[in-house]
Amino acid sequence: MRAYVDSGDYAQDIEKVAESVTDWINARVDRRKPDEKLAIVLDIDETVLSNYPQMDREDFAYNRLDWVAWVDKGVAPAIEPMREVYREARRQGVAVIFLTGRSDPAEKPGTLLNLGREGMDDFLRIFFKTDQDTAPTAAERKVKRRAEMEAQGWTIIASVGDQFSDFAGGHTERGFKLPNPFYEIP
Repeated sequence: MRAYVDSGDYAQDIEKVAESVTDWINARVDRRKPDEKLAIVLDIDETVLSNYPQMDREDFAYNRLDWVAWVDKGVAPAIEPMREVYREARRQGVAVIFLTGRSDPAEKPGTLLNLGREGMDDFLRIFFKTDQDTAPTAAERKVKRRAEMEAQGWTIIASVGDQFSDFAGGHTERGFKLPNPFYEIP
């Protein structure tokens, strides 16, 4: 994992996906219908914010208390090519919806602080995982949220994330998968 990151290949692979997403956003905006409300859905972890500093420090082990303390600090750096995707969407008048596996209330304040520090606080909505979420997998929870936004009149033109669960199940025109050599979530 470290060799992939240190070689620059990880950054290059992210850049390629980000370019594809940007190209799609621009092409799709050009075909926008007059009253169509366009949105993109972005995951947070390893999509717009990098937790690599924390993962590296913990030797890629997961400890819930250490994780929550990391999130609470709000210091995860932006993944620059994806921050540019966010900015391009906003420049084009495309709404941004964040859909994350981070929990509310424990991880909400740090997440909002972090997104603000990284210049990504102009979003339509952010969905956290809550105690009321009964879906057994991230994929089922996320597809339900996308369907909810569709029912409110939004056309989700792209869902972007580092896990297949970030766009599985439909309710998005296109799904874009970023590399994640660190972990996998069903």
